[in-house]
Amino acid sequence: MGGESDRTIAFGPVGLAGCALLLLGILKRSRFVSLLGLAGVVADVTVAELGGFKAMNETRATEPAE
Repeated sequence: MGGESDRTIAFGPVGLAGCALLLLGILKRSRFVSLLGLAGVVADVTVAELGGFKAMNETRATEPAE
């Protein structure tokens, strides 16, 4: 089982802001704020360019050493 790669859960700035908005929306009972936060979390998980969860778990091609 040495061939398995470790997975890391990491949120980028968009994901962290999304989590904060999601929590704030839940506490204030505001659907609009909660949906904005959820959209930020989903974007962070699905778009690698945002530097969050998707970027941390993406397999990168290693460059040959010179």
